[in-house]
Amino acid sequence: MEPKTVAPGGVEKPVELTPIHDFAAKLRQDDLLPRLGEYVRWQARERGTLPGGAGETPVPDFAPVSINLDITTSCNYACDHCVDLEILNTGIRYEHERLLDSLRLMARKGLRSVIVIGGGEPTVYPKFEETIEFLKSLRLQVAIVSNGSGNRKIAAVAKLLDENDWVRLSLDAGSDAVFQAMHKPRKAVTLDQICAGVPEIKAINPRFKLGFSFIITWRGASIKERAIVENLHEIPMAAGRAREHGFDYIAFKPFLTRAERNNAEIVDLHESDAHFAGVVERIRGLIEEAKAFATPRFRVYETTNLKVLYNGTWRNFTRQPRRCHMQFFRQVLSPLGMYNCPVYRNQPHGQVGSKEAYATPAAQEGTRGETARLIRTFDATEQCREVTCLYNHANWWIEELIEEPGRLARLRAWEPAEADYFL
Repeated sequence: MEPKTVAPGGVEKPVELTPIHDFAAKLRQDDLLPRLGEYVRWQARERGTLPGGAGETPVPDFAPVSINLDITTSCNYACDHCVDLEILNTGIRYEHERLLDSLRLMARKGLRSVIVIGGGEPTVYPKFEETIEFLKSLRLQVAIVSNGSGNRKIAAVAKLLDENDWVRLSLDAGSDAVFQAMHKPRKAVTLDQICAGVPEIKAINPRFKLGFSFIITWRGASIKERAIVENLHEIPMAAGRAREHGFDYIAFKPFLTRAERNNAEIVDLHESDAHFAGVVERIRGLIEEAKAFATPRFRVYETTNLKVLYNGTWRNFTRQPRRCHMQFFRQVLSPLGMYNCPVYRNQPHGQVGSKEAYATPAAQEGTRGETARLIRTFDATEQCREVTCLYNHANWWIEELIEEPGRLARLRAWEPAEADYFL
């Protein structure tokens, strides 16, 4: 996995890894190190690399450190590039009090952060504000990913958020014409109206970060044979718009599609495609133009899976260890069920429980057992061989600890300026 650099504490990592995706570092935060140690020793005992085991033993009794919370399947857009289109507006929903029971139990079992995202538009959930207030009452870090149509509801919860929380609006355009073509809002809303609401939110509470998300699409991109509107020419324009309207940052990431083989989320570019080199070089140049808008108060970010595309190292992130360890530390809770990874939401081979997987102690025990089963049987070398996995580095690092558990004693705690439990 070259190229590499050395992170604080002596942990090697690929140079493309952005800080928000350095999950090995996050697991070395002082209060998470004991949990990491319990997991590594469990796996080491089962493999026989640590005395006192060999064979199946009980998995440590923890909820995930971090979850994606798909709070609803309802959405008021019909985005052409949505990887979850087939599960939207199905009418499947939580029983609200059971959802709160699940979150309460997970917090008691070690949940530290919740990303309210995906599967639908969070702000259309009837009890969106109540849910955010409940999450903060549990002393959890909270992030919200929204399409921007519900900025009034974001403003209503803004006072609850602190410097460790964040909000990201998925906008993907510099002009309203491209925004409308890509997102197809079911009720009239413009990109200008959405961006105009950002200063109002920041005025209520400037402590948390508010970002502009831009998924880069290109000519020829498709999902389930649907053609996707191209937007890469608007990269610099979007950066200028984001700075002008008071966003704290803009983040660029490549479009994801679904693999035919197992429906995993993958990047739709390959070196064998004659179109590949031209698209990648064009993206790189436009990102450089966008960086001209950066200031000390406004950042321009390239995500890890974008960096590996134009560094030509993306295949390194598809070479997975057989076992995915990160499914112990982060999961996805959806009205459709509980899943081991965002890549496999709504996929039966990634399911660890129902939507009430943590609603009661008995349900949590069942989910705990199913998580252990998937850790033992889910073969990432096969299931994830096309996935440019953001957890690849952390999985290999944990794998090395399991093979040599004595290294646990030599790990130094990572002490970030601000705690970050988002995985």
